[in-house]
Amino acid sequence: MQFIATFLQKHRETAVVGVLVLVSLTLLLLPEGPRFGLAQRVLNVLLLPVSRGTHFVDDYVEMRDENRRLKRIAATLMLENDRLRQYRDERDHMRRLAAFKEEQLFHLVPAEVIGRNLDRFQTILVIDRGSEAGVEERMPVLSYQGYVGRVHRVFANSSWVRLICSKNNPVSCIDKRSRVVGILEWRERRLFDLTSVSVVEDVQMGDTLLTSGFGGVVPKGFPVAVVTKVSAARDGVSLKIEARSEIPFRSLEEVFVMTDEVPWDRALLYDRGDTVIVDSILRGSQ
Repeated sequence: MQFIATFLQKHRETAVVGVLVLVSLTLLLLPEGPRFGLAQRVLNVLLLPVSRGTHFVDDYVEMRDENRRLKRIAATLMLENDRLRQYRDERDHMRRLAAFKEEQLFHLVPAEVIGRNLDRFQTILVIDRGSEAGVEERMPVLSYQGYVGRVHRVFANSSWVRLICSKNNPVSCIDKRSRVVGILEWRERRLFDLTSVSVVEDVQMGDTLLTSGFGGVVPKGFPVAVVTKVSAARDGVSLKIEARSEIPFRSLEEVFVMTDEVPWDRALLYDRGDTVIVDSILRGSQ
């Protein structure tokens, strides 16, 4: 074996030529069927490194381009976040000068729906978060689409949530566009009526209704429904306003319980370590 290795090392070119000649003669002497099969296997062995190298180069180029795009996106988001924080600081300063209440962020506890009540309206949800997770009665419950209800009863590891699509559970709402305030009352399925709105008020089809925050129980600014029809009521002094919620109450699987309000200075979405990482990304994208 040592002799063969030494010979191949000293006469590499001659050995390669000899192997190629031997393979060529073998292919010429074989019948046509086995000949093509052997030739295909030889080509596969010879071309496999080339194929792998080509795929590696293609993958490297694709990953490099994707990495550059992600760096640009991260840099853009970082700059946008800094600009939004500046606007927030300016707005908070103006609110303090006007003696307005300082706005807060919300601490949301995610919960899964593990049950529903048995009536045909399904107005009660059972979630897998209770007093051990800090949940208390009357706490607002939200979904990805907006406000869905309040905590009705609390147990150690579960709670009942009363949805807004139930009788005698009105919600004070404000028109996002015109800032008109009314009381949203459930009618059927995902349909609601906005009451207590004067005929001279400005409410139009397509307007989004948000929680008004009046009463201090339901937080302000969460979407509830969209106005679908506006007409004059029979009394002649108020509007008959119909609205539809975009929240799929009967198919909710995840909700969020708002357990606390967090000041802006304690609600940073990233820490110093993240800032260092983003700074390195910014330098790398230049």
